[in-house]
Amino acid sequence: DFNNNFINKVDGGVQLIAGNVNGLPSFVSDGSGGYAVDFAGTKSLKTSANFPINTSDKVYMEFDMKTTATAGQVIVELSTNYFSNNSFLAVINDVANKIEINDHNSSTNIGYSPISINTGVWINIKIIIDRSLGVDQNKIYINNVLSYTQNTTYYGNNNGNFGSYILYLGQR
Repeated sequence: DFNNNFINKVDGGVQLIAGNVNGLPSFVSDGSGGYAVDFAGTKSLKTSANFPINTSDKVYMEFDMKTTATAGQVIVELSTNYFSNNSFLAVINDVANKIEINDHNSSTNIGYSPISINTGVWINIKIIIDRSLGVDQNKIYINNVLSYTQNTTYYGNNNGNFGSYILYLGQR
């Protein structure tokens, strides 16, 4: 909840800034009296400095989104590049109409929800990466229903804490 203002979102000296030269995303009504961030086009956000989660092996993300996009796009990424160790990434439409999670650490865990996300209606998404759970560490919930759990036949167990990298929202 940004309350229609990015400037007040500061934590430990890290704040959200424009992710590229096209400026900050805009705010639009969410239809219920609040605001939503509109990442239409090539606008995005990133942290002004490395996001300090390097003391944790767990990441929990929850957001509501409404999209009809069919092109691939980053939702959230913590890394210096796609293959950074101890990083993660969530994208839409890398597999058509799905949300995908990538967890990197020497190997890459990739999984995606079988449920379509580009329906044009608001969808609640929760992504959990818990490296203490071993090979079952990645989960995606769509509208509070478990949609994907990583399993033993899909890549390996990525251990350890996450790195301290720039956090990107909406695009890299």
